[in-house]
Amino acid sequence: MKKLLMLSYYFPPIGMGGTQRAAKFAKYLPEFGWEPTVVTVKPIAYWAQDPGLLDEIQAVRIIRTESFDPQRLMAKYRPSKKESLGTKSSGGFISTLNEFIIPFFLLPDSKILWKHHALKTVDKLLAYEKFDALYTTSPPHSVQLIGKKLAKTYGLKWVADFRDSWAGGVVVHEPTFYQQWMNRLLQKRVLHSADAIVCVTSEMKNEFDQRAKNVHWIPNGFDPADFPAVEQVEKQKFVFCHCGSITKFSQPEELLRALAELKKKQPQVYKKILFRFVGHDLLGNFPGLVKKFDVQDAVEYHGYKTHREALRDLVHADAFLLIALGKPGDHFIPGKTFEYLGALKPVIAITNVVDTKSLLEKFAHVFILDPESRGAIAETITKIIHLPAQTTKNDVQKFNRKLQTKQLAEILNNLVD
Repeated sequence: MKKLLMLSYYFPPIGMGGTQRAAKFAKYLPEFGWEPTVVTVKPIAYWAQDPGLLDEIQAVRIIRTESFDPQRLMAKYRPSKKESLGTKSSGGFISTLNEFIIPFFLLPDSKILWKHHALKTVDKLLAYEKFDALYTTSPPHSVQLIGKKLAKTYGLKWVADFRDSWAGGVVVHEPTFYQQWMNRLLQKRVLHSADAIVCVTSEMKNEFDQRAKNVHWIPNGFDPADFPAVEQVEKQKFVFCHCGSITKFSQPEELLRALAELKKKQPQVYKKILFRFVGHDLLGNFPGLVKKFDVQDAVEYHGYKTHREALRDLVHADAFLLIALGKPGDHFIPGKTFEYLGALKPVIAITNVVDTKSLLEKFAHVFILDPESRGAIAETITKIIHLPAQTTKNDVQKFNRKLQTKQLAEILNNLVD
């Protein structure tokens, strides 16, 4: 069996969507002839912890290191604060640090302070063990710089995986022209050095195709093995579920305005529906917005749940809500999109992001709406609750995590064989 060294800063037991991709690759790679060893950081201050994610990767060797970055130092020296990461409701210290202070001094991000410990750990590992290839996943994009150094030093075939765009991307803070210029330069060096590039959106692939060779699209996905059995639950209302954090990219204000309009104009429809939100409110004002629009009787907010618990809510919902908001040129598809598609139920997608729209427009059971068309939102809610109960027949197997891991294994095989 070939050996793969995987560098992933975000990895279980921390929770939320960013950890799923690397964990699922690690889970399924042995079935396709690759034995993974994951190098990651020791416990960090993070939005959520989900130890249950480790259950399915117990056979995977995971090596955890120290780091000098703020998240690791906070978890180490202020463990009681390890999950208080600066929503508006908790003071915003880390958010302020990440958005307005660190970008001026650390490029491409504060996790570059992991580099020393990561390189030291891998140096010791490679002193007595041989690996066939290297896989790095970002963000944080500093992981790609660590991968570049390792690939050059040890002559490893290297796959750089991008879960979000880098230069000019939605998760990168670039307060001045200097940061913008440096991120473009660092990204260019990574794209030219890696033996293969993997992207999560087709639009990102198209962009990278102009700057690199051997670029592949492997979207995020869903694992059918994660879905719990559906229990018979008596429901009084038609339930729309939103699984995922509430952020500036998934601001639900227009949805709430549409509900207020529905309450006023079609009270008989309004009384039949319930929108269930599962996930962190990273903006810190969601309950206040619900109260502002006076739609408390049609909205439930449950806060963060583990992945297993969130999927239980998902499979018992009647339909799903997806919100993806961005600026022109933004490249992203929310991770929850693929579990929505895997569950084969109607989806209201309120989005202006080209990547998200171009993916979802292929599916008949997805209703794509402009973020400012609250009238259309209300109409679509009414339409969905009157649809005949049936399972959609769209082909979603290309989003199956196991099959996607096979794609990654084939890319690796082509590099080393």
